[in-house]
Amino acid sequence: MDEYQMEFETDFGQSYHNCPACGKELVVDKDECFSCGVVVSRLKDRLYQRKNQDQIGGIEHLSVGELKQLDRRWKQVVVNYHDQNAHHDFISYCQRIGALPFAVHHYTKMLDIDKEDDIAELMRKQALSRLTFQFATAQNTQKPEEIVPRAFTFLKWIGALLLFLGAAFIVIGLLTPNAKNLVGLGAALCSLAVMTFLYRR
Repeated sequence: MDEYQMEFETDFGQSYHNCPACGKELVVDKDECFSCGVVVSRLKDRLYQRKNQDQIGGIEHLSVGELKQLDRRWKQVVVNYHDQNAHHDFISYCQRIGALPFAVHHYTKMLDIDKEDDIAELMRKQALSRLTFQFATAQNTQKPEEIVPRAFTFLKWIGALLLFLGAAFIVIGLLTPNAKNLVGLGAALCSLAVMTFLYRR
């Protein structure tokens, strides 16, 4: 835990001394590789984004800037690990930008380091709970425009059926001397069909 904190407190890590694309030595303070022409900062950003998205599912929508901001916030949480407010603020921020899987992933890593870490266990459960609720809400919420067309399609077929039956009864009633009452029934069905079409509009 102390070593993990120290890594962020001292800003541990090495920058590229060689081109990440071709491996040739880079000129100091130059962003473009003279050997292969790649812009190193852009390539590093793409590699950084891909690495995070490969490790953590559900954050594909996040930009490089958002991922870097998440990393900075997480480092602050680790440095101030016993500050409960820092943890709650971090999880709330993750929820706000749709990055709760990021929080779950990092608290899981903390538990891998120390299985008796009560803070990591509690915050991981909280992040998972919010993520589950978010997922359930997204699954159960249907937009009105998604529901209405289905109902209208059903009414369309009902209306067509009523119109067909009404027309058939009227024709049979007119052609059959002893079935004149079918004309009235057919007219009623046609009226219902018209009302159905008007309701759909």
